[in-house]
Order: sequence, then C-alpha cells, then structure tokens
Amino acid sequence: MTHTWDPDPAPLTTAEEEILAESEAVSKLSQSQLDSFNAWVGSNNPGVLKAKSWITERYDLYYNTFSYSELVLMLKRAKYLSGNEPNNEDQVDFIVRKPGLGLPLGHMPDQEDRFPLLFMEDNYENGWRAATLLIRESCMLKLINELSDKPEWWRKVQDEAISSKWKKEALEMDWTSYRKHADFTSAMADACISELRNKAELYEKTGLMPVYDYTATVIKSDSLLTPDLAKALQEGVKPLEDVPPELKDWHPNSSEQVLDLVHPSLWPLMYGRSRVLSDRLIDVDNALASCGTGAVLRAPGSEQTTHIIGEGGFCEDEVVVLSNKFQWLPCDVDLDPETGKAKIVSYINNLHPQQHAQLYPIIEKFVEKSLPAWDIIYNWEDSFSVQRLTTDEAEYDECPCPDLCDIEDGYGCTPWRRPIGEDEEPRYDVESWEEMLADGEEDDREPDYYELGEEKAEDYKTNAVRRNLDDAWFASTHSAKLPDADPSAKDHVRIQPSDVKASGFFNNSSQIQVIVKLANIHLTPEKPVYNGGSWHTEGLLNEHIVSTALYYYDSENITDCTLDFRTCADKEDLAAEISYEQNMHDPIERIFDITLEGSIFQDIGSVLTKAGRAIFFPNVLQHHVSHFRLADPTEPGHRKILALFLVDPAIPVISTSNVPPQQKHWWTSQSGLDSGRGVMPPELVEKVVHHMDWPIDLEEAKKVRLDLMKERTSFKAEEESRFERMEWNFCEH
Repeated sequence: MTHTWDPDPAPLTTAEEEILAESEAVSKLSQSQLDSFNAWVGSNNPGVLKAKSWITERYDLYYNTFSYSELVLMLKRAKYLSGNEPNNEDQVDFIVRKPGLGLPLGHMPDQEDRFPLLFMEDNYENGWRAATLLIRESCMLKLINELSDKPEWWRKVQDEAISSKWKKEALEMDWTSYRKHADFTSAMADACISELRNKAELYEKTGLMPVYDYTATVIKSDSLLTPDLAKALQEGVKPLEDVPPELKDWHPNSSEQVLDLVHPSLWPLMYGRSRVLSDRLIDVDNALASCGTGAVLRAPGSEQTTHIIGEGGFCEDEVVVLSNKFQWLPCDVDLDPETGKAKIVSYINNLHPQQHAQLYPIIEKFVEKSLPAWDIIYNWEDSFSVQRLTTDEAEYDECPCPDLCDIEDGYGCTPWRRPIGEDEEPRYDVESWEEMLADGEEDDREPDYYELGEEKAEDYKTNAVRRNLDDAWFASTHSAKLPDADPSAKDHVRIQPSDVKASGFFNNSSQIQVIVKLANIHLTPEKPVYNGGSWHTEGLLNEHIVSTALYYYDSENITDCTLDFRTCADKEDLAAEISYEQNMHDPIERIFDITLEGSIFQDIGSVLTKAGRAIFFPNVLQHHVSHFRLADPTEPGHRKILALFLVDPAIPVISTSNVPPQQKHWWTSQSGLDSGRGVMPPELVEKVVHHMDWPIDLEEAKKVRLDLMKERTSFKAEEESRFERMEWNFCEH
C-alpha cells in the first residue's frame, strides 16, 4: 500500500499543544502507548477513523474516548514526530510528558496504581485513612518501640530472664501519663515480647525495624548508617560548610540556627519563568553546558490547580490542591534491576555537579541504603499492614451500681452519678429530686428527668475539681469491655526477611526521582534551645512525595530529640461500624485512642532521633521535630541531617533532567565570564551579567524562596484547617 506523506509536516502550535496537554482522554495514555501510536501513524499514514479504531481497540478503550478534534491533533503531532522516515516503529522522536509539561498539572494514575494521598483521595474526596487505634494497641506500639531502642535488644529479647524483667517494668509503668484511660495487661506484655522476638530476625538480617506499624509504618535502623559512610558524608559536606560567614545560607526565620547546605526551595521550578527541554534529557555531565537553553514553561491556569470536593453535595467545596507557581526539583536516579545499585543521572539541584562532584557517589550510596525501606513502605498497606486489637462494640461491663445509674434522665452510667460528699454543694439549682417527684404527682405528669440530667452534666463540665473526683470514681467502678492481646497470634508480624528486596524495587522500576536536602542545626550558649518544628507532610501535590529518609549522620552536645508522628484515623468508619448505647459515648473514649469532640487525627508515637540512626516514613503520616537544647550550655552543639524525599515512582515529575541549571553563578563559571575569558573587558562582562534576566542570581533566588515558603505556609494552613474540621461524629441512633 502506498502512503502519501507531507514532505514538511508542521509541528503543533502552542494552542494545539495546550489542547492535548489539558485533554483528560489523552492524559490517560502512557508514554509508551503514545510512542507506539506515533510509530504506527508513521508507518501507516492513517485517517482519523482508522486511527480511532486502532487506538481504542489496541488499548481496550471506549470507542468514543477521543473526540474528533483530539484525534486530528494527535495525528498531526505523530506525523510531525515521524518526519519523512516512517518505516521503523522503534525510531520515534523523544518528547517529555510529565505533569505540567505535556500532561495536565493534576495528572495522576488511577488510585490503585499509585501511592495514596493523605489530604484527598477517591476522586478528590476524603483522603487516606488509617485504622483507628485502640488505646491498648497504642501502648503496645510505644513499648515495642522503646524496647527496640535498647542496646542489642534483638539478642536480649531471646533471654527469658531479661524479657521477664522487661515485662515486669512494663506492668509497673504509669500508663495513664501516656494516655488518659490507658492500662497494661500481662497478655499485652507477652504479646509485645513475642512480636519483638519475631522482628529480631528481620532486624539482624536486614537492619530494618518497623515500629508504630499498623495501616502504615515507620522504619528505623541503627546499622545502615555505618561509621565509614557517616564519615564520608561529614568530609563531603565540608566545602559547603567552610564558607565565609556572609555566604552561609541560614534558613529564613530560623534565628540563624538552621544552616541550609542544599535545599530544594532555592532555585525551584518556577512555572512561567523556568526554562525546560522537552525533546532531550539533561545528564550530570552536560548539565552546565545546558544553562540558559530551553523554552519557558507555561504557567498552568487555575482550572488545573483546583478541584471540587464533595461535588453536588451539601458540603461542596472548591479547594486549591496544586501550586501554579513552584515545584521542588528532584534528580533522576537509575536503578539496576539486577543489582539494585543506584546511579544519579541528572544534577542535584543546588549541588554543583563539578565543584561538589565528590558528594554525588556518597549521596548515591545513601539512596541505595534507602531503597529496601522505601519499597516496604510503598507496599506496606497491601502487603504487611496489621491490627493487633479490634472490637465492634464500645460498651461498659454490667453496671455495678444500678441504684445510682438507672435514672430515667437519658444519660445512663456517667461520672456525675458519683454520690457527692457532705461538704459538697448540690450539683444543680432546680428543685430537689423529691420536689420534682411531688410536683409530678400533683400535676399528674412525669418529672422532668432530662432537665435534671442536663443540670448535672453542665455541672460536670464546668466544675474542674468535681470532674476529677467524678472521673476517678467512675473509672474505679465502671469498666469498659476492653479486648486483650493474644500473645500466641502469628499475624502481628506479616513482614519477613525474605520480603526485603535487594533489587527490583517499586515493581521493577528502572528509574526513580529523589529530592535532596542537607541541613545543620547549630546551637550556641547564646541560643541554646531549638524549639522544634510544626506538624507537616513533605512538599505539595506538585512533588508527589511518597516517603522520606532521614539520616542523622552527626550530632554533638545536644539533648535527646524525637520525631513525632500522627495521622488521620477512621478507615473503618467507626461511628457506623461499632455498637454503642444511645448517648453513651464515654466507653468509646475509654477504648479507642480518640477524643470525641476533637479531630480525627490520632497521635501515633515518637521515635528517638539519635546520632547514627536512619528513619523512614510515608508521607501519609504528619511529623514534627521535638525541641532540644545544648547538653552542656557552656559549649556549642549541632545536629546534621541528610533528608531524601522519594517521588512516587508511578508519577515522574519535572526534574533536573528537564530543567537546565538556573543558578547564574553556575552559568558564569561555565561560560568563563567570571574569570575574564572571552573578548569583553571585565567591567563590560559585569554589566552584561547584571542585566541578564536568566539564569537568576542568589539575591533573586532568595526572594523566590520567600515567596515559595509563604505560599506553602498558606497551603499547609488551609490543609490543617480542613483536617481540624474533620471531627468524630457519633450521632444518636
């Protein structure tokens, strides 16, 4: 069959590119599917109807998935890419398609094909939820974490004498100081010891210890960060640290306590300003040569950054979920499918690929060390999630004092049933019980029991001294139906050493993306206290961060510090699934680790952040750093941290392989303008460089950073506000 070819096929116009970029139908096709379509068009020169039949049949799509105009543009682009040599399906011109570059900014695979999102899910509603922890399981998680901080715990836990001592200490602890209604049973202690024995083999063989593990997990390790690797990083960052005072980059609003060595908020991707290459990739070796090249990336419109939550319902709300200004830039990292080795293949943003070349292989090693833990976290909920204690009822055992509680005021067993002492004032101002009965008999009506109950309830809420007495009496007389642990249960540790991969991570992905941050916290006798951080997850949806690796590679003269975790509960829709008596909400708070009038956040626990430790956690957990201070207030101290943020392997974003370096001083160094090479005199060179609007200098980059921080603070505040409005709702039933 003879094909007629346009001898000079035209590229798509900007407007046409925008139509395809914003097409939901086109965005559902993978890059490999589009490449195959382009190659097929190059070989067959089809018409619109033939192309429609081919693409819908080949990929099992609804016949009318694509509009006529979309198919016309897809054919036009395919013919342009194919050029005049349409004979080889494997030779298709390269084109980058990522969210915001060839794809809509909000493009994501289907929910089952990517990592969950904490703040929105299910077609931008609700969001990911963890199972609701019972108080007893929260206490068990705390004990397991603390015991696994002991030196050589994996060996000692096998010793009956030592484990018996640990059990005795656990039973003697004041658990109510940890959780208001907490207790700890012998069976709970035995179950914790049994779980630690099961995890001992995992830690000895892999160096990984899952803690606070249920629907999600935190993983800690005290063996991955070897002394040699820590020393290599300490030596590698010295050129970044040993700069004149005026060149030290103290993080804004940190009171010159947080020193940024490498931070993604400097020179980020700037929509409408940054330049990108969509037809080729930038690697580490040619990064500097690419400075100043590329086309300006179009800024996305507001329709790409907002989504309707609860569309069509009473609570419909338009929420901005993406930034149309900035995105942190990850580097691309190739993974060897056979060996699991990692190779950084595009420059690390703000880490000069030549001047700091010695750091690249060191950071590669840290990425390699992170891969097994990241892979576990990525697959945790489907493969390894556990729940040690469950219940489908929130009720008290049989009431021990029915003479006090069986009163027809609609409240049942409550703390304010406690008989008051002789020296206490009455609980209410209305007529006495006897007067109410008398009035009821005289008027031939039932007494207003509910009014009396309301008065007692109000007195309980407003009188703090009496409330403490009431609570103590109630706790000692009314016990909730609490499930106990099963020490013989085998399914509390689903993960085995064989599940920890050495290669083939993230379903055999050949490449991942990682955002790198290096920061030091410095304390001095004049500034001896670090006040800690705020609750947050990492990045915005633009970055699609799914997991964090923190390496505490150097600490000196500081007190203990923890990383605290919390997340949204109610995966099981607790209010609908558990049985509880009408108006009897108190048992719920006695059993589940929640506050009925509070948000659905649950505090999970804290992990010690000691020197030499690595901590990995998913981005569905909020975290915050506790305060710490100088151990010796007369001497300075510091903490040095390497943070690695993993981008969802299912959603590659615009990276340093697409964006030429934006640092003006990198460009002037590469071009030779800063050293007088070339034909222009130095004073003219200085004027030329000063008036160039691209790349941008450090002063402007710092202004951009402030704008980025301001925007992200606003995003996080709005996100937090939405979370706080999500409260437990145990209605009457």
